[in-house]
Order: sequence, then C-alpha cells, then structure tokens
Amino acid sequence: MKVSESDMTALYLKPTHVLMVLVMILVLALTGCKKESPSPEQPDASQTTTQDKADANDDAATTGQMSTPLTTSEEQTEAEKEREFLSDPDVVTCELEEIATSLVDIPEDGLQPSFMRRVHRQEMDKVMKGTITLVGRPFTILLGEDLEREFYLFDIQKGFGPYWLGSWRLHSYHKIDGEFCQFMLVEDGAKIAAKPYKGDIGTIRIGKGNRNLDRAEFNGSVYQAGFVSAPIGTIEPNWPAYVEECEIPVGDYTAHMINVRYGSITFSISNNYYTNAQGQSRNDKERVYGVHIRKDTPYVLDFSNKPMVIFERPSASQRSFRRGEKITFGAVLIDPKLDIMIRSLGNAFSRKNIDPKVVITRASGKIVAEGVMPFG
Repeated sequence: MKVSESDMTALYLKPTHVLMVLVMILVLALTGCKKESPSPEQPDASQTTTQDKADANDDAATTGQMSTPLTTSEEQTEAEKEREFLSDPDVVTCELEEIATSLVDIPEDGLQPSFMRRVHRQEMDKVMKGTITLVGRPFTILLGEDLEREFYLFDIQKGFGPYWLGSWRLHSYHKIDGEFCQFMLVEDGAKIAAKPYKGDIGTIRIGKGNRNLDRAEFNGSVYQAGFVSAPIGTIEPNWPAYVEECEIPVGDYTAHMINVRYGSITFSISNNYYTNAQGQSRNDKERVYGVHIRKDTPYVLDFSNKPMVIFERPSASQRSFRRGEKITFGAVLIDPKLDIMIRSLGNAFSRKNIDPKVVITRASGKIVAEGVMPFG
C-alpha cells in the first residue's frame, strides 16, 4: 500500500479518519497473513448505515451483561443501591405493566424506539410500559429484556423520544430540559424510579487547535466505563443539535459517536475498536477513557495529539492461503493518546466524502489492487 507520510499528515491537519476495507481475490498463494473471522463489532457495511454500525458496535460490547447471576454479596450491593436511590427526596416512581408489542402507541413521526427492531427480529411479543412524571409533565417509558439496550423515554407533550447513542441505556445520563436524570429499576422490576442527577458537572468544549477555522462545533455522545453515556449538544428529536461546548456529569469518558463541523470539513470520531497504537488487538487491549471531565476545568477536544495510522490485517501466524481465498485489510487513522478513530471525512458544502486512492503492490512494485479508500 503506497500512502506517503506527508499524505496522511495533510489529511489529519484537516482532522479525518481513515477506515478502509479492501478485499482481494488471490490468484496465487501468499504468505505472512491469516484470515480471521469478523468481530461482532464490525457489522456488514453493505447492510448497515453508519448509525447502525455504531449501534451494533456498542450493543456487541454489552450483550449478556444482565444475564449473569448475582452472588449474595452482589445482591446486597444492589439492594443497598436501590435503597440509596429511593432515599432521594426528589425521586419519582411508576409501575410497569406488560403489554403486547402491537400495542406500543408511539407515533410514527415521534421516532419509534430503535430497540423495537431487535424485538421484532427476535419475535418478542411483550414489552414493559409505564408512564412517569418528570419536570412536571408525563413521559412514556418502554423496556425490553436487556436494560442496557432496550430502554426508551418518550416525551408525550413534545411528541418525541430523545435519540443519541446511549439513549437506549437505562443507566445513562438522560437529559431533559437541560437537566440530567437517572433511572433505576426497583422492586424486582415492578417499578421504575427516576431522580435528578445531583453530582458535579463539568464542561467539554470543541477547540480549533491553532487552526484558522471559521467554526468548530460538535454533537453526539460520550460514555464512561460500564457504558454510562451522556449526550453532547442540545436535545432535539432526531439527534442533539450542534454546540461549541456542553456540560456533562464529571467523569472519565471516551467518544461514543461525535460529529464535528470544522470549518468546511466534517468528520466523526468514535472509540477505536480496532488495534491500538501499541499493537494490541481489540480483544486484548483495555479501553482508554481519556476525556477527563472535571468540575472546575473545561476539557478541550482540539485534535492536537500527533496522529497515527494503524493497520488491521490478518495474523502473521498463518503462512499460506488457498487459491481464491478472501483476505481483509484495513487502515485506520487514530489519535493514539485517546485511542479514538477519526472517520467519515467530508465537505460541508458539497456534502461529498473526500476519499483518497490507495494502491496495493507487491515487493517488486507490481500493482495487485487499487481503488478508493473511504473515510469510515
């Protein structure tokens, strides 16, 4: 692959992410590579949108969390957490009832909960429903079987359910009228409780990094360990509105999916679920929560860390392949300090992606394959 260092540096100066998957049909035996089965964090690009990919990546990382039996000590801890949660003088609760999925009455233009797609695929015919009063008005709550993937909050008065990556998680920081709210299932699932978040708040801000830009703004979401997410931007029906800075609960985060408008360039960032800068695979590395939100000092995301290109490729342990076997290679532009990917580079005015051309050659210089390498 011939991609010069100067080319990659130039691309990053207009912060980008490079994510490429090239599939070669081998006509001769090759050495030094190994085919690996695709990770559950990589949905088929031909079958999913960018948003669906982010959903699938996030879902794959948490599947099964709720099914592990609790030990006696863990049950006590959960009971203590419930008592502490319910002791808040501002807590409100509502009963949950089981209803048929056919009776879910969310208006079509109010954005149907994304987890309902999974419910229908799995041929589930029941969900839990409740009506709770928050900030002085009623909200509908829907719950599926997995609390970390199947929670939906619908604002009856405003007619929409806030949607951002992580909004379907019961334990995320849910933003209502500019204030954060926390939820907990109580009384063995018979009720759901909600209370205002009363912890410290910090600020995350988009920075220009000494670049000559006429604008810098972002939206989306971040998440902490345990996939507790917080939205970035002003809550609107389809997705948070762009902002230059945003307040979120204090903690250590990584990017969930953040969209950036940087002058005339647009791009997105997310947690890097590929190999990291140290060469550790997605299964061996620890997730980096490098976005440190503190009460008194704003965190500035300005893409000033030196970028690095890492390559996703088959393992070197396999030395040969069958004729016609497919091998997948990928190149990813990352921030090695935050371990985030920079992806989906485009032009804000033309709304077209900016895709470089990539050439793969043999050691002799003979071209094996060439084509466009999309930015995520």
